[in-house]
Amino acid sequence: MKKSEFKIGEDFYIEVGKWRCTDIGTRTIAAIQLNQDNPQNYNGPPYSIVEYVFDEYDLDGCSLDETEFEDNIEELIKNKKLGEIQDAFIFVNVTSYGENTALFDKKTGKIYLHSDYCDTDEEEDQLADEDYDAEIHIEIPNKNDLDLGQNLVFEFVEKFRPEDEKKIGQIFSKRGAYSRYKDYLASKDLLDKWYDFENKKELIALSEWCKENEIDITVGGAYGRDRNETKRNRG
Repeated sequence: MKKSEFKIGEDFYIEVGKWRCTDIGTRTIAAIQLNQDNPQNYNGPPYSIVEYVFDEYDLDGCSLDETEFEDNIEELIKNKKLGEIQDAFIFVNVTSYGENTALFDKKTGKIYLHSDYCDTDEEEDQLADEDYDAEIHIEIPNKNDLDLGQNLVFEFVEKFRPEDEKKIGQIFSKRGAYSRYKDYLASKDLLDKWYDFENKKELIALSEWCKENEIDITVGGAYGRDRNETKRNRG
């Protein structure tokens, strides 16, 4: 988008979700991400949530049309390297926080899985403590690290069942919420749509995570590079 296309208070999209323009500067715009559980957080200015600055390079990746990113998403779905990372991401998040972990080797692309409660891999697939290198081995994130927890649920509800936002809020006020949430979706014939939505959002967020951590997932690309150089089961 060009800067002239932005208007204060109007929404736009980037690969990682929906945003609202809050200010327009000489060469930049400011925006808030529309991913909050409480819509009152969107009241402002001033805002109770962080406003992010988009410069001229960021503006090129913005669009008023959400569907513009569908082709990119389809490419991500077919990306084998990203699929392996997503498998590890699901492994990490299928249990309570910290019970399953995964390390990604930026040099080789190998993924090391560890679980506190079950055997995961053969001995050859375990990373010895003495071989761990913080510069090379990066931990696969938890869903909350990528804003893919309850915020994703309410983004889906806002888009497909806005009239039931209060009901979903009640569901998530008690333990075992995700199981009851999926039962609710199944009763509305929305469970497959949720899985598709969740899958796409995960791939987009993991793609951005790869970029931030200099993990090259392009076809033929190395898994990692230095700053000096230009791997599901759902519950």
